[in-house]
Parts: sequence; structure tokens; C-alpha cells
Amino acid sequence: MFVALNEYGEPSLGGWWIGLIIGLVVVVVVVVVVTTLLVLATRINGQARAAARELEAIRSTTQPLGGLHRTNDTLQSILRGARAARGALGG
Repeated sequence: MFVALNEYGEPSLGGWWIGLIIGLVVVVVVVVVVTTLLVLATRINGQARAAARELEAIRSTTQPLGGLHRTNDTLQSILRGARAARGALGG
């Protein structure tokens, strides 16, 4: 194993310090990115819940429109019956 010595005959630790600093910078960057993602995910979660509440309110107010088809069919049947009766009466 090769150990670099400085001018005083002591081992040079410059590479270790550079590696340590680079490692700490990487860790800090990862922490910042993960924190940002968590904050954005929390904000999106809140917006999604608000949207779901609004959709539930809209569903409850538009649900009666589902019966409109049945009402339309009934009115068409009544109209056909009225036309048939009118034709039978000579009108």
C-alpha cells in the first residue's frame, strides 16, 4: 500500500478531506431534493383531496340527471300512445 507523505514526513490526508467534503455535499444535495419532493407531494395530496371533495359535491348535485333517461323514455311512450289514440279517433 502506498501512502503519500508530505514535506514533513507525515501522511498526506488531503485526499481524505476532499472525499469527505464531496460526500457531505452529495448528502446535503440528496437531503434537499428529497425534502423538496416530500413538500411537493404533500401539497399535491392536499390538492387531490380538495378536488375529491369538490367532485363528491358535484356528483351529489348531478346524480338526479341519471333518471332523466327513464323520464324521457316514459314521455316518448306516452307521446306514442297519444298519437295512436288520436289516429284511432280519426284525428
